[in-house]
Amino acid sequence: MDFLRTICHKLSHPAYDIPYLALLLVAEAILTTLIVLRVPYTEIDWVAYMQEVTTYQAGERDYVNIRGDTGPLVYPAGFLYLYGWLKSVAVSGSSTLGQSADSLVLDGSTSAESIRRIQWVFCVLYLLNSVIVLSLYQSVLLRIRQYHDINQRPSNKIIAVWSWRIAMGITCLSKRLHSIFVLRLFNDAPAMMMLHLSMFLFACCDAWSMGCLVFSLAVSIKMNILLFAPGLLLLLLQKNQSIIGTIKHLSICALVQLIFGWPFISTYPVSYIKKAFEFDRVFFYIWTVNWKFLPEELFVSKTWASLLLMCHLGTLVLLAMKWCSASNKQRGPAKTREWMCWSKSNRDNLNLSPEYIIYTMFVSNYVGIAFARTLHYQFYSWYYLSLPMMHWMTMGPTATTSSLQATIHVAVSVIAIFGIEVAFNVFPATWLSSMVLQLSHAFLLIKIFLTPVPSIVVADNGEQKKVS
Repeated sequence: MDFLRTICHKLSHPAYDIPYLALLLVAEAILTTLIVLRVPYTEIDWVAYMQEVTTYQAGERDYVNIRGDTGPLVYPAGFLYLYGWLKSVAVSGSSTLGQSADSLVLDGSTSAESIRRIQWVFCVLYLLNSVIVLSLYQSVLLRIRQYHDINQRPSNKIIAVWSWRIAMGITCLSKRLHSIFVLRLFNDAPAMMMLHLSMFLFACCDAWSMGCLVFSLAVSIKMNILLFAPGLLLLLLQKNQSIIGTIKHLSICALVQLIFGWPFISTYPVSYIKKAFEFDRVFFYIWTVNWKFLPEELFVSKTWASLLLMCHLGTLVLLAMKWCSASNKQRGPAKTREWMCWSKSNRDNLNLSPEYIIYTMFVSNYVGIAFARTLHYQFYSWYYLSLPMMHWMTMGPTATTSSLQATIHVAVSVIAIFGIEVAFNVFPATWLSSMVLQLSHAFLLIKIFLTPVPSIVVADNGEQKKVS
């Protein structure tokens, strides 16, 4: 036992952080490669994507007329540009035999040869996404180390480091997430990769203008990224300490949407806005993962949709009040009110902590997930990678956490995450799988409400302030 403690103590040193990350990524590369080679590809949306792209490339600009086998196009213009490029990659180098195998006359983009080529592209995309997400986790781990160094609790530091490494390892273990990326080729994958990149720019690079640009690019691929928008708005107000500064950053997001959508906005604006950002879309009961224990009549009703929307907005308001209360405690009421000033009252640059930025955006998205009118299987990619982060950050102050408490917390959190994973791997969904999913969702949401908000700013002297 003493030998094991010694090994854990030595391996918890920061010098082993990068080798641990490299080990995870190598394992991911091997696993993802084996999945592409050994597991059959399943056609769901790729053909429809190619049909929509081909219609656009043929000159159609009315979104109502751009459609595939799954129905009309319901994604913003960035999707067409991205998948238009992917189509060119798919058909590049294709043999004449491969093109002739495309019975849908989509330039060979749906042949087995072309799809396998795109699977490798998504394999690289998955690994890039893993690098970015693990970098976000690593940035929080560095702050955890600082916190324990300041509080001079080496034994608790070892527990916290290994607990966090377990969380990082869990991000690599989802069967469904691998499937979404390399076996289904959904546009959720590149959209979430761009979203995570924007978070990296916000949290690790302090590059807010570039981060807003990348964030808007993600929105242009799929509008579910807007679930992160309430959290980003709060962060922009805090970072800029003024409304005018926030408007400048939001204008970057708006400009990207205008430029990308201009070919459609300038010709059929109503059609584009209505279809690309279809907020009133009604989903089919057969595909829902989260509400199968409800009667179908209730699921499709406007009353149920309105109730979920009110719960979503109400929860955001309550959490905003919690976040403001945390700011009052950590920074004082006067500095908190500076967020709503029209112009910046001082020239000090507020340095938001990485853990606060990441946690705020993840929670913002999670609230939308918890009260979503429906969750399809590919929607799992919207939040799986954030689950370990939120569960571990809702452990509370770690300076007083014993090894037994940490073990119990990790075990319970793993069970909750496993419950969600299982629910998304049951096909078709059942009332029991949906119930397990919603109970797991509710458990984490309660933890978010009961746990203090992370340290908002990085202190000038580099020390981490005590969480409220």
